[in-house]
Amino acid sequence: MRPKVIIPTGIGINSHVELGKAFRNVGADVDFFLFNYIIANPNILDKYQMMGDPGGFMHGDHLGAAQSARNRIDGTPFKNKLVEKLADPNFPIYATCNSLQLFAKLDLFPVEIGTVRNASGKHETGSWDMKVNSKNDSPWLQYLIGYEGPIFAPISHGEGQITMTPEMLKKAEEINLIALTYFKGHMFNYQQSSKGDRYNPNASVADIAAVAWNNNFVVFPHFERLLRNLQRDDKALLQTKQILDRIYHSTPKGLYEPTYLLFKGAMDSIKY
Repeated sequence: MRPKVIIPTGIGINSHVELGKAFRNVGADVDFFLFNYIIANPNILDKYQMMGDPGGFMHGDHLGAAQSARNRIDGTPFKNKLVEKLADPNFPIYATCNSLQLFAKLDLFPVEIGTVRNASGKHETGSWDMKVNSKNDSPWLQYLIGYEGPIFAPISHGEGQITMTPEMLKKAEEINLIALTYFKGHMFNYQQSSKGDRYNPNASVADIAAVAWNNNFVVFPHFERLLRNLQRDDKALLQTKQILDRIYHSTPKGLYEPTYLLFKGAMDSIKY
């Protein structure tokens, strides 16, 4: 069976087309609905097996990142339905970028998480290396545990710094909430600046790039925007036969392997 995925769009959201392609690459069917329609008709989520929440600039972010969207959703039946689906272990949800900020402002995480402006004081754009927390048993990560190649994806945020109190961070570590962390990876995106190492583009606490619990994967980098090997920063390395054989053996030809494995892991976890 092909799972059906619902993706909100409109109100300044972007990258929804790429997100739809990421789901289709692993065999899912995708429907797009205006965010306003989903807010007004929250039970539509019951017709789907998965949900993808894209990034972008919701409402232009004129009150702060995702703050306007938060004001429209908080206290509505749609928030109640979203809380219900986040607790459903058989309803995978992918949320990125602005949607992570929205989840933080709606207090939807298992621990209190905040987002503030990047420590650099500017909008950060680039590709950044990440490593998997092998203690996190999320189905999204099941095919990336022990992955040999570099895992990286684009990031573009002004308010991308994840914050937690020491107490909340300790709890997050105890329940293995952290899914991906930034680290000093391959040469293509490791930078130096007057502020020191730039392997963490936002100065997020504990170098957190993504969190995962139940069947939810919430991430700042845009894996859905890196879909093909020709988009890779290290695409020259793909000319070697060893790397080509490994990638093409496990993925449809030409797909960026980490994105493919991330979404396939979630899709394969669905029980009909």
